[in-house]
Amino acid sequence: MKVCFISAQYPPLSRTYRRYQFARLLAEGGCDLEVVTHGNISKALGTFVDDPDMVAESAWPVHRPTAMPWYLTGEVLFRAGLVACPYVNWVAAATRAASRIVGPDDVVCSVYPPLTNHIAAYHTAQRTGARLVLDFRDEYLGLSRGVRRRLAGRWQGRLLQRADLVSVATSTVADNFIGQGLPAGRIHLTENGYWETPAGLPPYPTQEPVRIVYIGALSAAQSPEILCDALALLRRDAPEQAARIEIEIFGPDNPFRRRVLQPRMGPGISYGGYLPASRVTEVLGGARVGFLSLASAQYAYAVPGKLYDYIAHGRPVLASLPAGAASGVIERDGLGLVAPCGDVATLAGHLATLADVSLCQRLHEQVVAAAPRHAAAPHFLSLAARILAL
Repeated sequence: MKVCFISAQYPPLSRTYRRYQFARLLAEGGCDLEVVTHGNISKALGTFVDDPDMVAESAWPVHRPTAMPWYLTGEVLFRAGLVACPYVNWVAAATRAASRIVGPDDVVCSVYPPLTNHIAAYHTAQRTGARLVLDFRDEYLGLSRGVRRRLAGRWQGRLLQRADLVSVATSTVADNFIGQGLPAGRIHLTENGYWETPAGLPPYPTQEPVRIVYIGALSAAQSPEILCDALALLRRDAPEQAARIEIEIFGPDNPFRRRVLQPRMGPGISYGGYLPASRVTEVLGGARVGFLSLASAQYAYAVPGKLYDYIAHGRPVLASLPAGAASGVIERDGLGLVAPCGDVATLAGHLATLADVSLCQRLHEQVVAAAPRHAAAPHFLSLAARILAL
């Protein structure tokens, strides 16, 4: 049985290591895999850049159909509610490529975001009779607002009705789908986790200053600027403790970084640019703490992948989060300190607490002890077995 995995974002594009690992574990689980990915995805907004250090070689075929470039046109049409996804100009090319790979006895599997992956998989299944597997790494309809919600609701209903199997990252998303009428027997919980244990990690740092790093997307959904605001507040109220803390932020150089983050980057805070995948272990190896944030209760269902990067490297987590899935993981296993999202004063208090080297060491030991429970491989191998049983 052939399995066609559709993901518009794939190496060597930045921030696609998790997509590669998803594909790897499907193949490791016994799927006869071929990947269809975007051959010329737009980088106009600066969200994605090419990462020359990102793994690009695969043991399975990778097809890269291209679309007619439309740069910011897709984003404009999407925000106006006229198209379901900024990348829908790629759907036809992806569907043609996938339809050459699978037939009625095969499976087409796609991952969201973006929705274009699911739309291409849907059309492929309709055209070929292949079984349809949809993976939601993120909430879809719940994040759609305003003029976009009508089209989002229509597509989600169509996708869930056609899907033979729906994989979800959290039980919250599963419950939402069940509430919309999807039978529980067609849902598979495939939780996120860390992909591999990093090799060559140095001993946990105990010297001052306390180095806190943020590695990830820079956007309003994460709002990492709250960490800058918290350090500024601590510098005002407890300058000696603030002087013991250094913050370094890594992410793409985009309009959000320049307009929102940069004006808040006072003393003790630096911007390291986009961090290639090959340097993540180097940077986290020299850090005492990893920072994680989500902007509002709208994202309470989410467990960002960077949390698992920090766990894999044995780094305690400082977080600004809504009460929900991610905060629950951190608090349940004692992985770090969580402030409610938007609560600058509480976050500043946690910064002061983390200036205590002995506390950081205790948290580090708790993270190391909990890490084996957060490996991704068992979850994705279980999904592969479920796909093969279709």
